[in-house]
Amino acid sequence: MSEEAGSAANESAPSQTVECPFCAEDISVRAKKCKHCGETVDVTLRHAEEALRASNRNTNVFMNAAVSSGPQYQRPIKSKVTAIILALLLGGIGGHKFYLDRPGQGILYLIFCWTFIPSVIALIEAIIYVATSDEAFHLKYG
Repeated sequence: MSEEAGSAANESAPSQTVECPFCAEDISVRAKKCKHCGETVDVTLRHAEEALRASNRNTNVFMNAAVSSGPQYQRPIKSKVTAIILALLLGGIGGHKFYLDRPGQGILYLIFCWTFIPSVIALIEAIIYVATSDEAFHLKYG
């Protein structure tokens, strides 16, 4: 009779296992996760995990944003004092514009430097740089 009980237990054992849909290994019918591949087999638990992952994702995704593991290039911080000095000394030829990464405007200053108009504009810009707060200057020019 013990042989019959043992054979009955062996016959019922295969019916208590099911094939994992991810790795095709035999797992228990009551299993929430596969012990072989680690995937969540329980449908309700899987939906809860997916919802949690979706809520934890970063929503600020920008088009063509590259993900890089290397060092990021950061634009050097421009000195307000240097920009003021360049506007006063070399403003007529656009020195301050080249320093502030405005090469198009700097070329225009070079082209019209013989009229002394860029020198007057550079003097006005130096006064504007002095009157501008550090935060506003760095937001505009880096």
